[in-house]
Amino acid sequence: MSEYVDSRIPREVGSGALPDHPAIKTPWEKLISFHDAYQYALRHNASVAATFMQVLRIIIPDYATRTKALNDINHEILLSLFSIDEYRNMVKERLDIHPFMKGSMCGVLSGDQGDELLWMAGRVNDYGTYRFEKELDSCPWDIVGSEYCRCTTYFFQACSEAYGEPTMEFNMVEAKGCGDLHCRVIGENREKYPMPKKEENFETFGPIATVDQIKFTPEEKMFKRPQQLRPECDFKYRNGLCAEYTAAEGYEFAAPMPLGSDNIIPVLEAMEPDKVKTENVTNCVFEAAGKMAFSEFAAIKGIRDWLGVPGEVNDCRVMGGLIEVVLQAILCEYTVKAFDDKEVVLDVDLQGLERNFPLLTTAYISMWNGMCKTLISSRWFLWRETDEVPENIIRLKIGNKIDKYC
Repeated sequence: MSEYVDSRIPREVGSGALPDHPAIKTPWEKLISFHDAYQYALRHNASVAATFMQVLRIIIPDYATRTKALNDINHEILLSLFSIDEYRNMVKERLDIHPFMKGSMCGVLSGDQGDELLWMAGRVNDYGTYRFEKELDSCPWDIVGSEYCRCTTYFFQACSEAYGEPTMEFNMVEAKGCGDLHCRVIGENREKYPMPKKEENFETFGPIATVDQIKFTPEEKMFKRPQQLRPECDFKYRNGLCAEYTAAEGYEFAAPMPLGSDNIIPVLEAMEPDKVKTENVTNCVFEAAGKMAFSEFAAIKGIRDWLGVPGEVNDCRVMGGLIEVVLQAILCEYTVKAFDDKEVVLDVDLQGLERNFPLLTTAYISMWNGMCKTLISSRWFLWRETDEVPENIIRLKIGNKIDKYC
């Protein structure tokens, strides 16, 4: 392994001469602003989730079976999590939920906080005793698939049930992932608003009883940024009980979360007993996704310009620089062991990359190897080295090699 790392100006050099700004720094001194890094991290996580959805569609071809499994398994996971007293009380304290509040009131506060911090900008149109309506103007996860749109209402459902409101039923009557202008989650108390019982748990697009109460926001009045990035909100998220999150707290909450992937991978693990098959499909789908990312030449120019890559650099450092940006964006720690025109070696924190889901590591290695082929050329490979590497580290190497079975 080379011990040479291209010369870089350390972050502390020049500190104090100019105003400090939170930003990601590429190997070529290009700064990516906090705003852009925040948005990039969430869209990146959504893109990984969208690719995992394709894995799930291959493993479980039938739409109804696949979506029912997504709902059942994630409802059980969320309900189990929120049923833990310590966790539920921690959430209630952080959201300023009063001791006398229960049920849907607590569940929707949890959902609203998650929405805004995850760049699902919008508004609460109704927060009544028997009805709740949340309208979203943006959603980075609108590319994952309609199965996921159906599944997300079960997050609210599980929270409300854990907080003592089993009679509340949630529907996403509109979904950006299905082509609607907004996402619209409506919760209705079935004792107040009786409706026929759904035949399947994934029928979460309605019908509903209170369609006449919907408050629709026209496109020209829609938000492009969440509360914590809007000046009229003093760059803070505030819920109806005056709990606050700063933009920095929002980023630290949202960026490391592999949202979508953390809902799909448990379904893969539960529904497919052949783990070798799951890993093989994951490898194939993610490697193809990586190659497609830069199969258009304009995409190559776009990412090079965004990273600030010098014109004369067209080797492993380009891919290495992109990976560094991804790792910084999702707040994953890493160390640069080598970075020159012959090889790039990065020691990446295992927990920070896989985030409790080892299949994520499989996906990233396959995807980044595929990207090498089109972002640089077919001569470049990315692989994981394991010899004399600590257990808590994933060592990634990018270099030339010849593989007749790749």
